[in-house]
Amino acid sequence: MKKLIFFVVAVFFVQISDGQQVQVDSLCRQAYGEIMSLRFVPARKMLQAEKQLHPENVYVDYLENYMDFLRVFIGENQPLFKQFDDSFDIRYDHIKQLQDSSRYKGLLLANMNLQWAFARLKFGQYFSAAWEINRAYRLLKQNIESFPQFVPDYITMGVLHVMIGLVPDKYNWMLKIISMEGSVEQGKKEIYRVLDNTPKNSPMAYLHDEALFYLGFIELNLSPDRKALDKLLVYLNQTDSRNLLIDFLKADIYMRYGQNDLALKQLNTVPQGPDYFPFYYLRFLKGECYLRKLKPDSATLSYNDFLEHFEGLNYIKDAWRKKAWAALLQNKKDVYFMMMDSVKAYGTADVGADKEALMEAHSGILPDINLLRVRLLFDGGYYSRAKFILDTMSTGHLTKDARIERIYRYARIAHRQENIPLAKKEYYRTLVIGNRSPRYFAANAALKLGEIYESEDSLTLAKTFYEKCLDLDFDEYKNSIRGKAKEALARIQEK
Repeated sequence: MKKLIFFVVAVFFVQISDGQQVQVDSLCRQAYGEIMSLRFVPARKMLQAEKQLHPENVYVDYLENYMDFLRVFIGENQPLFKQFDDSFDIRYDHIKQLQDSSRYKGLLLANMNLQWAFARLKFGQYFSAAWEINRAYRLLKQNIESFPQFVPDYITMGVLHVMIGLVPDKYNWMLKIISMEGSVEQGKKEIYRVLDNTPKNSPMAYLHDEALFYLGFIELNLSPDRKALDKLLVYLNQTDSRNLLIDFLKADIYMRYGQNDLALKQLNTVPQGPDYFPFYYLRFLKGECYLRKLKPDSATLSYNDFLEHFEGLNYIKDAWRKKAWAALLQNKKDVYFMMMDSVKAYGTADVGADKEALMEAHSGILPDINLLRVRLLFDGGYYSRAKFILDTMSTGHLTKDARIERIYRYARIAHRQENIPLAKKEYYRTLVIGNRSPRYFAANAALKLGEIYESEDSLTLAKTFYEKCLDLDFDEYKNSIRGKAKEALARIQEK
């Protein structure tokens, strides 16, 4: 009986350590969970307590850097980034002093390099970011060679392999020069390996939410098959209800798959309070949900809330554009053009949505209000309402691009409603009529045709349409659409 009690106590207080300088003890694992939940106030208190207990534990340096990275990456606060740069150097030097025999040395240094690379990408420091990504890759590759069974390595290496797999073909020569290789499928397998090794009450359980978060976004953005996401949603719905990052991921999944009411419910019930780092992008997403319900007043309030509080760079132009759309839904054309002037004046054009917003603003073209309603309703999953508008709208006044868009919207609705023969027909019409247009409709139609034929195991046809997608010249969402086509080609080559 005494042996059983001793065993239970030992498991409860288990810690993973490499000597006195790295201790992933119970307090650090709790702090890790709080950081992944964006609950930075309790995380700091735990790390202060850990410093009192184990002042030489450099894992605290790593967790403090992780928290700073998330503050910079989510808040997009450049002055804060500059302020944290000095702290990064100090913490990095602490960890570099670990013995080479430590499993954690390469892992923590690689993770910190990759985190800071992502932060640098936010602020246009591309050369420094590329150098740090390469250094992270080399550190991690060496660590895996030295400690092949060390599970935590495979989260970061999985992320790196996914990133490498998405590099456009024209830059593959650069990857060969710096000896970096990998694929999306390889990266996914590595992160799934971590997830499989993080059951509740296991020593690696603290990595569960992080692995789940990465996998969710990878499957959401790169996989044409929703089955993997549905499986992950089972895990997501079992996570701590206080985890703000996981709630964000769930809302994003609901939005992407046309479950607008579920997304809005999720966003209206996310945990809040002074313990959490302010995640203002969620207010932008709430505006998206209201706009998709064709509730322009509520949408405008949410976009105003986002623009008032967010100090970052991205989605500013798109928020102004969405306010313009809200005005157009109310037939306020003069307000629409005023809001589009603000698109030109505020924010940057680094992400696809902001680039598209700026192109629309410079075009000076007033969107067709019926097609705008269809687009919003489709994005929200209100397919019958969207199709009714397409069926009954007047078409005589439509421009060529608007006519292409109308066919494309029919295709998207048919696809979501699982009318595959009609979806194929309308996608193909979109591709034929719109292949010379700078709009994204033809390229995405080719991508969707590839996904349909891949799901039917018609891999030759799938390859044809994925390659067609990559051949087209278009201006909108180029990186996203081409990235998916490239990853799809790599995926079907492995089948």
